[in-house]
Amino acid sequence: MKKLLVGATVLATLTLGACAHNQHSDNYSALVEEAKAKQAISEENQNVWKQKKMKKPYVEHYLEEAEKARLESVRLAKEAVRSADAQIAQTKEAQDLTPGWYQSK
Repeated sequence: MKKLLVGATVLATLTLGACAHNQHSDNYSALVEEAKAKQAISEENQNVWKQKKMKKPYVEHYLEEAEKARLESVRLAKEAVRSADAQIAQTKEAQDLTPGWYQSK
């Protein structure tokens, strides 16, 4: 029963986390689209901010940095899932083992 409860808790946590991630990514894509649309308006008005030494305008630079961070967060989330799977597999594998010092009667 305890294992079932723990399994249900883990499943619920992962499900809620996935829902939160989907809402976050929708918000992210909306922000990116808004920034691109406003940058297009700025380009039409020929008023694009850029430092002399920068190769790209600020908006494009920040969008690239945001995309790198998003890809990194996806990679780390996949790594977290792999670790969680390994923990569950280890628990299932070791559930029938008994310590050597345990004396059964």
